[in-house]
Amino acid sequence: MNVTQHRSMNEFAQLIAPLLLKKEAENNLALGIINNTNQSNDIIMLSLYNERGEIVYSTLRTPPHLWILPSIAVDPILIISHLADYLYKEGFEVPGVIGEASIVRSFIHHWEKIAGRKPKLHMEQGVYELTAVNAVTQKRGDLHLACPKDADWLVGWFKQYFKETNELHQLQRVEQIVEDLIREDKTYIYVVNGQSVSMVSRARSTPNGATINGVFTPDLFKRRGYATEAVTAMSENLLNDGYQFCALYTDLSNLPSNSIYTRIGYKRVGESLVYHFIEK
Repeated sequence: MNVTQHRSMNEFAQLIAPLLLKKEAENNLALGIINNTNQSNDIIMLSLYNERGEIVYSTLRTPPHLWILPSIAVDPILIISHLADYLYKEGFEVPGVIGEASIVRSFIHHWEKIAGRKPKLHMEQGVYELTAVNAVTQKRGDLHLACPKDADWLVGWFKQYFKETNELHQLQRVEQIVEDLIREDKTYIYVVNGQSVSMVSRARSTPNGATINGVFTPDLFKRRGYATEAVTAMSENLLNDGYQFCALYTDLSNLPSNSIYTRIGYKRVGESLVYHFIEK
């Protein structure tokens, strides 16, 4: 088993995309990164080859974020343990991992043994895909693209969103996140009778799909179905724009949100785990 570190994103994308596209919705995170021409130059890209010289797996990391472990059919004991050994031997920083559940479990089990660091579960996520929107009984509002004048109050919404999703590390740069989302035309506000009641964002794109995230409704407007209507509208817009599917992640411990998405037409296609490593 050989491991190669790539310096060229184009080269890496050409090699690994065929494997990732076999489960495009489930691999939207990795595909979204290699599909983004504006990525920084500090991305770490690794590919693993068998004894016949065939590529069998890949991983990548955009510091300071976690290592991404895509959903690719491999022998987790053989391939993933070899990957962990390589990262440890070569001295790569491994703050944590995110990816397909069985592969992540194999990695954290081996990493704890060789690196002596304890894995801490951050979130169990469902990966959902939608190819057609179910009929919706009501549509009380419309999506409006967020603009610079919305930035101040959107910062407050995103602060609460990051707290609710336990993404506390994002709080220190929330102003920059909001500024970037507005500049890139990615965040939409759901407005009912002139009142902003919910929000939804468009994340990355893959060759055939688009990912939705940042779904949030402030406490004052919760439990009124506004998030359902916002996600429905965003999903319809993306499909009408020509994407073959929409994808999103859910917190599997949040049963209401999972049921909301299935009613819209989303179907669960995978499970993703997020782990951070801490000192024992």
